[in-house]
Amino acid sequence: MFQLLLNAGLYLPGALLIREATIRWKKGWASILLLGAAYGILEEGIALGTLYDPLAKPVGALGYYGHWLGVSWVWTAGILLVHMIYSIALPILLLNLALPRIRGRRLLSLRQVYMSLCVLGVDVMVLFALVSFSSHFWMGWPVFVGSWLAIAALVWAAHKASADLAGARSLLPKTGPRTAFLMGLIFFTSILFPEHLLMGAGVAPVAAIVVMYSLEGLLLAWILRNIGKAENERATIALSFGMLVPIAVFGFLAEFNFPMILLADLVMVLFFRMLWRRHASRQKAGGLVMV
Repeated sequence: MFQLLLNAGLYLPGALLIREATIRWKKGWASILLLGAAYGILEEGIALGTLYDPLAKPVGALGYYGHWLGVSWVWTAGILLVHMIYSIALPILLLNLALPRIRGRRLLSLRQVYMSLCVLGVDVMVLFALVSFSSHFWMGWPVFVGSWLAIAALVWAAHKASADLAGARSLLPKTGPRTAFLMGLIFFTSILFPEHLLMGAGVAPVAAIVVMYSLEGLLLAWILRNIGKAENERATIALSFGMLVPIAVFGFLAEFNFPMILLADLVMVLFFRMLWRRHASRQKAGGLVMV
C-alpha cells in the first residue's frame, strides 16, 4: 500500500501538472512530450536513481551497457521514452477521450497547482531518501546538478515549442482502427527489444539509442500523417489500446502468481470497451463510421 501511495504521488500530480501547464501556455503534444521527458528525469533520475546507478534492480544489465560519465545512457534513452509516452501523454489522451467536455479546460486552480507541486516534491524527496538509504548510492554533485539543468532545459523548450509542432497533418483520419491498433502494438516493443537485442549482440550502445529513436520517430511520423485532427476518436482509441496490450501481457507474465494483475487487465479492457462504444455511437450519429 505504501508503494502504491508513493507511485500515485508521482504519476498523478505529474500528469495533471503537465496537462495544466500545456493548457495555460496554449501548447500542444510536443510540449507534453518534452515535459514528459523532464518528468522522467525527475522520477528515474532524482527520485529513484535508476538513470545513474548501474546496480539499480529494475535496470539489470542495461546499467552497464552504455554507462558513461555516471549515466546509463541506453537505459535512460529507453525509460524516458516510456515516461514521455506512457506515463504522461497517454493518460492525458485517454482523459480527453473519456471526458471530452474538459478537453482544453483547466482542471486545477492556482492553489491546487501549488498543492500538486508540493505533493510531487515531497514524494520525490521521500523516494530519494529511501533509495539512497537502501542502495547506499549517491550519483555525485555533477550528475545531480546536471539532472536539474536538463529538467530546466526541457521545461524551457516545452514553453517555447510551437503548439502545432507535433500536430496531426490531415483533418480527417487516413487509417482505420485495425491498422491503428497494429501500429500501437509496435510502440512498446520498439523500445524494449532494440536495447536488449543489440546489447546481446554486442553492438555499440549508441546504435541501440539511434535504433530506438528512429523507430519511435517513424511511428510518430505515421501518427501525424494518418491519425487526423477531427473525427479520429475510434482510430485513437485503437492506437492507445494497442500501445497498452504489450505492457499488459508482459505484466501478466511477470506477475503470473499475483491474481490482482488480472483485475487490472480486466479494468483496462472494460475502460476501452466503454470508450469504443461511446465514440462509435457519436461517429455514427455524425455520419462517419470508420472501419
